[in-house]
Amino acid sequence: MILARVFNETLITEGEIKMKNRITKWIMGALLVLSVYSVHAVPVDVELILATDTSGSVDAVDFALRRDGIEAAFRSPTVINAIENGTIGSIAVTLWDFGTNVGVAVDWMQISNAAQANAFADAVAAAGRLGGGGDGQANMIREATIAITTNNYEGRGIIDITSEGVQSGEGCTYTSPDCQATRDAGAAFLAAGGSAINAIWMNDRNFFGLDQNDLVDAFEYGSLSVITGAGAFQVFAETNQDFIDAIDDKIIREIQNPPTGVPTPGSLLLMALGFVVFRLVRQK
Repeated sequence: MILARVFNETLITEGEIKMKNRITKWIMGALLVLSVYSVHAVPVDVELILATDTSGSVDAVDFALRRDGIEAAFRSPTVINAIENGTIGSIAVTLWDFGTNVGVAVDWMQISNAAQANAFADAVAAAGRLGGGGDGQANMIREATIAITTNNYEGRGIIDITSEGVQSGEGCTYTSPDCQATRDAGAAFLAAGGSAINAIWMNDRNFFGLDQNDLVDAFEYGSLSVITGAGAFQVFAETNQDFIDAIDDKIIREIQNPPTGVPTPGSLLLMALGFVVFRLVRQK
């Protein structure tokens, strides 16, 4: 009895030691990842991907006016003021063109002041047109998920879509607001730590818009298939001038009105660490 008791206590002690070692290894590994991430990630209020539809339905005039609107937005004193007065006072932004494929028109740039905002505007003005083909929103969102999670910034990841139609292909059609491909891509974006997908919808004849004669209602499509995340929103621009007015307000809203309770990638890692430790303790 005494030997059995000593043997069992020895087993329990060894089990506890093994469990402590396992927990220690998990914690050290997770903290190492977190320390590397924290050292290299630059904190910003927003990681903003401006994704502009440059599919075949967008003619040269429309493209130029929309590009001008984005350029003007980052020269706007109200936008610059919003950036400088954010919680951190800095954002990271990139400009994408997308059609069937994605093209990076302006790579990631950090903006903390007027000089940097104007430098980004200069880069926008100098960028050529990329994209073409169909309206590949789902593919663009998947590419954005990779970009948000692998860049050198830590903030609220937001995709800002400008488009004048429904996702092309992957089971989706220009005659229906129901697109599973974009919903799946949006869900994966949020699961990877992204915060929101917002949209500016443009009118496209009788195919897409807010008129009764349109084949697809833009807001119905956005609500059902695209916009997602805490505080996500969409706006409609009937004309290119409306777009120029809307893009300023939209960027300011994305910077100044962060949804409450949305974890940053760093806090998500800490939450995951806590969950792992809890599970290991429960297993003990």
